[in-house]
Amino acid sequence: MRLRLAVIFLLLPFLMLAQKKRSNLVTFTFDDQQLEVILDTLSSQTGYFFSYNSDIFPEGSKYTLSVRDQPIDQVLSKLLVGTRLKYSFFKDQIILNYEEPQQQEVRKRNLFDISGKLRDENGQAISGANVFLNGSNIGTYTDIDGNYRLESVPPGYYDLVFSHVGYVNGVYQISEYNGGSRIQNHRFAPDLGQLEEVEVISDRITRNSNLSSWAYYYNAFKSELLGLSAFSRSCVIENPEVLHFYFDDDEQQLTAYADAPIIIRNDALGYKIDYYLESFRKKEGDLRFRGKIRFSNQEPSSGAEKKLWRRNRKSSYLGSFSHFKKSLLKGNLREEGFRMYREEDINDLKLSKSNQVKGEEIVILKGDYYELRFRENLVVEYKKEKESIEFLRSSDYAKSEYDQNFNEQGMLVKNPGNQVSIIRLLKGPVKLDFTGQIVDKFGLTIFGYMSWERTADLVPINYDPKWDKFQ
Repeated sequence: MRLRLAVIFLLLPFLMLAQKKRSNLVTFTFDDQQLEVILDTLSSQTGYFFSYNSDIFPEGSKYTLSVRDQPIDQVLSKLLVGTRLKYSFFKDQIILNYEEPQQQEVRKRNLFDISGKLRDENGQAISGANVFLNGSNIGTYTDIDGNYRLESVPPGYYDLVFSHVGYVNGVYQISEYNGGSRIQNHRFAPDLGQLEEVEVISDRITRNSNLSSWAYYYNAFKSELLGLSAFSRSCVIENPEVLHFYFDDDEQQLTAYADAPIIIRNDALGYKIDYYLESFRKKEGDLRFRGKIRFSNQEPSSGAEKKLWRRNRKSSYLGSFSHFKKSLLKGNLREEGFRMYREEDINDLKLSKSNQVKGEEIVILKGDYYELRFRENLVVEYKKEKESIEFLRSSDYAKSEYDQNFNEQGMLVKNPGNQVSIIRLLKGPVKLDFTGQIVDKFGLTIFGYMSWERTADLVPINYDPKWDKFQ
């Protein structure tokens, strides 16, 4: 009995020493390092042992990360985003396992709230102001005291927009992944008029002054804004009177402006869209327009219409740029039907296995964001849906690339192929947040199928086929 007690007492100092060595705070800096090496560093600093099967790590992934005195659970959450791995603590071990996509989605829904107060330049409360997250269906209006609150916002990077007639829009960048509450107040500045310099070089075309010219330019504008897909025929601009056009004869450039948000009713997808047009310029083959968008659900008239809208929404989402980005970060491009290729000459697309690109070759985790980087042109092929006839007939890109699909009479003689798009980086690497939203909106350009689908085919940035609800 004495010998057994002596052994126990001898072990106690070692157990106490091991407990002292174990720590939850870590400090390190890594640049393009493999995950296994980072885990070894975490183990040496904290005293925890990692238990995992090396086959579960994403092949070829490297990480750039710098942390100082951060809890190990927060560091692991950053490291494992997009890898489909989950961790759990068991005594002195940290166990890594493969996480099913459904489980991953639930864990990542770390919701947060945004609230604040809106005033005018004199400090008076602004009631009835439109408050929304750009590109989403998350929005509200301020109350009589100018207060607002957006609840249960999914984690991510957003443009928070404040809008009211007679004032300049306010836009704030919001980024949150840890839940909790954010406060964002705003003081509106009066809108004193816009673009007087345009009137000097060209005549303003309104419905009252020149209806025939206005109608001509309106049809051109509508086609570019909504697109020419099958769903565009189910879209209605409910307040066209807010639109004005200018045409510069010397530059052969069409410019459009709106006095108020453009209200678009999309009866194919069941959305009402408030489109805050910021800029629209079309000059020959060069088209550039941008705006802020708020989605809201229409009320379906029947269960059949609700099913139709859900089916159409899913059809619009699949193969879209949003679908591509989310699949890229989740590491399931192939399962979702995407293939990527590196091409020097987009006029001679080969799309062969020899120039195929894997997701981990162009995306790297940089701490609290991802970085998309590649050279030349990234060609994205979506294999689960064919090109539409409308695309082949109306897209200038399709006509130049696939003119062999038509005979001299313009009749389709060759079946459509897979949907193909080209992505080009404009200023080097581009930042993406954990949800796939691009931080630098003007860091890349897209042409081909993804760019041909316009507002009529858009779904909210927070859309998920599994969570699509009408509320």
